[in-house]
Amino acid sequence: MPYKRKGKTAVEKKAKTEQAQEEAALRRPEEISLDAKDQLLSQAYEDLIFFGRAFLPKDFLKKSKSPPFHYEIGQKLISTKPGERICNIVPRGFGKSVLAKAAILHKICFGQKDDPHFIAWVAEEQGQAIDHLKYIKSHIENNKYIRYYFGDLAGDLVGNRWTEKDIITSKGDRIIAKGTTQRLRGRAEIDRRYTGIVLDDFESELNTKTPERRAEIKRWIVSTVYPSLEETPGHEGWIWLLGTIVHYDSFLQMTYDSYTEAKKENRSYPWDVMFHQAIEGGKSIWLEQFSNNKLKKKKKEFIEAGLVNKFAQEYMNDARDISNAAFKIDRVQYYAGHHKAKNNFSYLITNDKAIPIYVYLGVDVAHTASSSSDYQVILVMGMDSDKNRYVLEYFRERIPTFDVPKKIIQLAKDYGPVRRVTIETVAAQEMVRDMADRLSLADRRLAPGIFKGAKPPKGIKKADRLETALGPIVNGKKLYIKRTMTELTDELFEHPKARNDDILDALYYANYFAWQKPPSSKVMDIDDFNSPANEGSRKTAKYLKYNWLTGART
Repeated sequence: MPYKRKGKTAVEKKAKTEQAQEEAALRRPEEISLDAKDQLLSQAYEDLIFFGRAFLPKDFLKKSKSPPFHYEIGQKLISTKPGERICNIVPRGFGKSVLAKAAILHKICFGQKDDPHFIAWVAEEQGQAIDHLKYIKSHIENNKYIRYYFGDLAGDLVGNRWTEKDIITSKGDRIIAKGTTQRLRGRAEIDRRYTGIVLDDFESELNTKTPERRAEIKRWIVSTVYPSLEETPGHEGWIWLLGTIVHYDSFLQMTYDSYTEAKKENRSYPWDVMFHQAIEGGKSIWLEQFSNNKLKKKKKEFIEAGLVNKFAQEYMNDARDISNAAFKIDRVQYYAGHHKAKNNFSYLITNDKAIPIYVYLGVDVAHTASSSSDYQVILVMGMDSDKNRYVLEYFRERIPTFDVPKKIIQLAKDYGPVRRVTIETVAAQEMVRDMADRLSLADRRLAPGIFKGAKPPKGIKKADRLETALGPIVNGKKLYIKRTMTELTDELFEHPKARNDDILDALYYANYFAWQKPPSSKVMDIDDFNSPANEGSRKTAKYLKYNWLTGART
């Protein structure tokens, strides 16, 4: 029986081996040769990731193998030249602050005594900046590897300033913790300005909530941060801008937009911008820490909570203005219920109401059935007397085209009585409609003539067609879906740049004939619906009209 390995993956084992090798030279530094020591220090000087792994082994990036973008960011940070402005836009939890703190320690360790650093670490709140400074202080005070290789950088703590907000090392390097909008003192205290300023997660949903607060942040950067930097030629102060985009009108978004525009026009721009999303090219950019499945689950959690825009913001650096989107995702309504047929009529059953609905099916047939093609989608939609649309179910799979008609018939039976099944009739799709129509003839449960073909209008882009037909429904709070319908939510939010829009297209065709005539019956109490008196005839039922979401009678 072949051995089945358990535990860590090969990648994880390799990372652990590399980590062990890096730490081995440090465990007994007195035993290594001077050449080995010089080689170790030389590599640490050139490579921030190596420096972190070797000198900060217990808390640097949780010992996860560093992805390529960490090396990219690390190299930018430790090689920052006087006057440079580095902007790293990275998702939450993807290591930007850890890398920056390691880079500050790197500067302190390898810095020259006759050219000390004067750095301000700025966060949204001063307390957050203090926490980051505490990390730096702790390693200077207690890290035995740093103390052995670089000496006692804390020096005489009695003679030097060493507080939670402000430290001065034995080589004269000074680090101050500040919060946004605070005054950045420089020349007034020690006759010099900052050699570097770290702006780390200085923007949040709170301080970018209103136009006034966003303007305040921008004014503070221009009027306070920039002037506080050292201006001596050859020693100009640098800035590290680190964060996740939290608002479409934030300083970080403005910086990124201006940078991309400058690149397109092939002109220079003062900021060197690195922009990353958690998922690039369909894959996680940090697989060891955020696997594809982990990110998929996180996205599903956000969508089911009705916060798909928050996933885009936190992990994709996409803080778009949803109020100006074609489909306003915050206006999508959610319901809990199921379909039930009674007395040759369809109802949406909730906890206490039976809502009469007309049922429509829309079918979006893929042009091909290869693994890389679009999905085959069949969507079931119900419409009530107030013209609210309820997505009851959708089938979304990559299956052969000749299997689609059978699936259509199955869903039409499950959700009967059905008023219309609308299928896009272009090329091979016409064959699907004909096959479904023929299959229905042998089934008396399906009304004749319910299968209709529809051609998309010529000269109109699909995105415009979808927006025109579905926009008023979504934005008018007339579209109801289940929280588990994450693919549909994603397509609405990502439109018109979504990788797939098959479900939206199926919804378009389900709605194709729905405008003609809504049900005339009113909402029924569930007790009346289930009463024996209501068996056999809808005319004997007691009809009451309620807002079934709130319970209020209308």
